[in-house]
Amino acid sequence: MLPGKTIWALLVVAFGILKQANSQTIEVRSAELSVLKGAEREQFLEAHNVARKDIGVDPVQWSDELSNEALASLTQQKDALIDQAKVEWSKERAVIPKHRTDRKIGENVAGWVSGSSTSVELAVAFWLREKAAFDKMNSIEPYRVGDEKDKVETNEKGEERPIVVGHYTAIVWRTTKFIGAAKLSFALIDEEGSLRNYVAIVCNYSPPGNRLGEAPY
Repeated sequence: MLPGKTIWALLVVAFGILKQANSQTIEVRSAELSVLKGAEREQFLEAHNVARKDIGVDPVQWSDELSNEALASLTQQKDALIDQAKVEWSKERAVIPKHRTDRKIGENVAGWVSGSSTSVELAVAFWLREKAAFDKMNSIEPYRVGDEKDKVETNEKGEERPIVVGHYTAIVWRTTKFIGAAKLSFALIDEEGSLRNYVAIVCNYSPPGNRLGEAPY
């Protein structure tokens, strides 16, 4: 029979080999960081203005200044977002930019991961999913604040989660006149050749919406 210390040493060595065997090498295939421009910018802006037209508020215009603010935020977070995607490769999770901490301008963020590239309009589609919850709450009593974190809804898995509608209201806030956005897109590849495309979006709004005590429109 092997001594206890010897058995423990063998277990440690075996665990180390197993961990090494399960580890993956994830590399960056490509990375691009820029403000939205061209057709992509026009489609993103149009998606906002269609939503605003649907509830009868004036369209917003594009702002290069706000786009540069969004670009600065993504530039600061770029390395951390790529590192996070590498660490969570096995979970196939998207990476979401962190929100700014001040209230000088409004902000929506989004992110997704897929096997192929997708349009940035997907970010607006994500945010507009909150319209149903907003309409339901607003029919009960006039809406007055961005997120209703003291109220919950049940998702398709039967799990309760806070009702969040602040992304939608940021899009349709009546007094908002300008938006600007930037995109970080990068592709990661593992040692077996599996490729994933990541997109992270920051969109800024001015004047900012979601003001406590005010209705969005």
